Amino acid sequence: MKRRLLLLAGILLGLVPGVSHAELSSDLNNMGSFGISLGGMQFFADSDAREYAGDEYGPGGSAQLRPIGKAMFRYRWSQTWALAVETGFGWNSYPDSDDLVLRVIPLTIGLERRIRDISGAAVSACFGGGVYVWGLSREGEYLIDAETQQDYHTADPGLYLGLAGEFHVAPFLTMMGQLTANYIYSAHSNDFRASLGGDDIYADFRIGLHYYFSPLEGLLTKEPE
Repeated sequence: MKRRLLLLAGILLGLVPGVSHAELSSDLNNMGSFGISLGGMQFFADSDAREYAGDEYGPGGSAQLRPIGKAMFRYRWSQTWALAVETGFGWNSYPDSDDLVLRVIPLTIGLERRIRDISGAAVSACFGGGVYVWGLSREGEYLIDAETQQDYHTADPGLYLGLAGEFHVAPFLTMMGQLTANYIYSAHSNDFRASLGGDDIYADFRIGLHYYFSPLEGLLTKEPE
């Protein structure tokens, strides 16, 4: 599965020279943007999320690469720094079970620091944190911890770290690819003693579009210089 994430990242880098119009203009400074992105995610830890052993209700298996989508708001106050607020929905399923789903809803805020330009793309380091709402369900019903009788459904704090590449496809429209590692701290570990009580890590890779606007002037149409 790691090879698939690297392959997707390679495809994005291959698209950059042909699609990019120009390096991100300073005209985007002090502007906000709304964006959507789609891609794939996979759990790599804890061991129960990566390899769910199954339970009295059915089998489990190894976590698979599955879709994730996000809606994003960003504010770029300089050519170096941007603020990002994101939410989304993603899930993992398991090959030995048709109805077992481990889902996650990230609600995060973070910063993006531009580190260099490559072939017209602004490459940034991304970091931040927030709350991750997760749940394990079978046939739409949350499973229950065998020891504590608590539903496998809660909200835990977490952090993320990643790299992003952003480039123009139109004057105020950019395309962005992002590879992110997410660490979820198990603040409710005492509720889940049979399994899924450890800290979780998942990685995702997404490609999306961002439309920039001025908070004071609204939608703009003039060409960046």
